[in-house]
Amino acid sequence: MTLAQWFSFNGRISRKTWWIFYFLIPIGINIAASALDAQFFGARNALPDKSGMADLDMGVFSIIASLGGLWVGLAGQAKRWHDRDKSGWWVLVNFIPLIGSLWAFIVAGFLRGTPGYNRFGPDPLAPELPPGGYGGGYPPQAPGGWQPQGPPPPRSGGWGAPPSPQGGGSVPPIRRG
Repeated sequence: MTLAQWFSFNGRISRKTWWIFYFLIPIGINIAASALDAQFFGARNALPDKSGMADLDMGVFSIIASLGGLWVGLAGQAKRWHDRDKSGWWVLVNFIPLIGSLWAFIVAGFLRGTPGYNRFGPDPLAPELPPGGYGGGYPPQAPGGWQPQGPPPPRSGGWGAPPSPQGGGSVPPIRRG
């Protein structure tokens, strides 16, 4: 996983990826930031007492790690919601008092995503499968069982649709030559 993918809100990730890159590594970064704060600032707090946050004992490194961790945490939750075929806006469930954070933690860490391709991309557990996985899903599979990945092709026919390249209609195209 690249740094750009780590901060991105696009795509899907598996539960294993979420546990490693969006739960354990940020905890390790926060522990390291606290150790750096203790080394460079000692028992002092980097925040002035007038900030109202003097009791948090957060140093400069911890503040930077917390802000970066907030972004990474939201990105990871959005990708896990995408894996469940739900909008990334479901991260707002965290604002429901008492149960919201627990709900989001259970979805992100324990619930399986939708199998096969969904509107947010291929299944992170089986990315080599054709869209639709072993059958069904989005987009529907072609009669041969395989179809290239990506959005479904535009439907031909109907009002305002461009004519099909094969000529369309009930009269076969004229072949010259």
